[in-house]
Amino acid sequence: MDPSALDLDRPLPVDRTTAHGLLADTMQAAGVLERPAPDAAHRWIDTFLDAFADRGGSLRDALHAVAALRAEAVTLPALELERLRNRQVLFFLDAVSQYVDDQAELRGLQLEHDVPVIAEEFGIAPADAFAALRMALTGETDGPPLELLFPLLGHERIMIRIGAVSSHVLHGRGLEPITFGPGGKPFETIQSTRPPATGEPSNGS
Repeated sequence: MDPSALDLDRPLPVDRTTAHGLLADTMQAAGVLERPAPDAAHRWIDTFLDAFADRGGSLRDALHAVAALRAEAVTLPALELERLRNRQVLFFLDAVSQYVDDQAELRGLQLEHDVPVIAEEFGIAPADAFAALRMALTGETDGPPLELLFPLLGHERIMIRIGAVSSHVLHGRGLEPITFGPGGKPFETIQSTRPPATGEPSNGS
């Protein structure tokens, strides 16, 4: 298929079989999927459609989402990165990275249970844990369920993206949070209820 012949503004079809075939053809024409596509790629497309098909959008939107998922790095909004500037949050994200590394398969993980269990060790509330993890992995505050994003990103990208967040947070002034946010309002990082270690600042940073 000639890439110039693609109608990228065409809505992604509702019918899953049609959508799968059209997305595979579009990805191949765009040079992001080999031909013939291996079985693993077809499973990836099925998972992608589970995650994104009900969000609407065009083939162009789908290609943008595919590219974002396959990129090694994401850009976090500056203020969201500041919210992660907390020792316990970085420990939590590193623990998630270790958890991912220990999984043979990322499909079907019970993240609704496992993530809060990991977060509890670091005194981080479940809602904050999920928000921090999603931000670290996607640079967004909203999106498809993490249970679908994990297999779409894969082991290596998850660990690379988490590692990059830790590197960015620790670069420069390290773990010292900003005092004020937009409009001069007091700013706080994601908080931990874990008692600070001796000599550690009370805000966990």
